Amino acid sequence: MLRRIEVAQEQDVVEQALTAARERLCMDAAYITTIDPRQQTIDALVGDTAAMGLSEGLVVPIEQTYCRHMLSGDMPSIVPNTRAEPAVRDLIATRTIGAYVGVPVTLADGRLHGTLCCASSQPKDGLGDEELRFMQVLAGIIASRVDQVEGDVARLLARRRS
Repeated sequence: MLRRIEVAQEQDVVEQALTAARERLCMDAAYITTIDPRQQTIDALVGDTAAMGLSEGLVVPIEQTYCRHMLSGDMPSIVPNTRAEPAVRDLIATRTIGAYVGVPVTLADGRLHGTLCCASSQPKDGLGDEELRFMQVLAGIIASRVDQVEGDVARLLARRRS
C-alpha cells in the first residue's frame, strides 16, 4: 500500500511538471527520460505525441537521440528548428520533430538520471533563456522527487534487512 502511494505521488509530481513544461513552452509534448550509455527510455509523457512517434516506454539507441547531442554540447538545449540544426538534421526523429527543448535531470549526488524535454511537430520560434530557465527549475523538482523516492526505497530495504 505504501509503495502504491509513493508511486502515485511521484507520478503526480512528474505529470504536473510535464504539463507545466508543455503549456509554458506551447509545445505539443513534454517527456522525461532515463539514459544509460546504450539507450534512452521515455518514462512519462504528456500531450499530443502520436504524430511525432513518441510513446511511454519507447527505447531509442542513444546515438539516435537529440538528448545525447544536447548533453555532449554538440547542440544547444533549445533547437527552434531541428531541420536547420546540423547535429540532428539527419536523425530519423527529425522527420517528425520540428522543435526541441531539453535539459538534464541531475540527481543530488551528481548522477545523470535522464532528461526533461519538450517537442513540437513544427518548428517554433520565440524560445529563449526564460523557457530554458523554466525547464531547468522543473528538472530540479523532478530530480528532487527521484532522490526522495530512491532514499525511501533504500530506507525500506534497510528496515527489511534489520
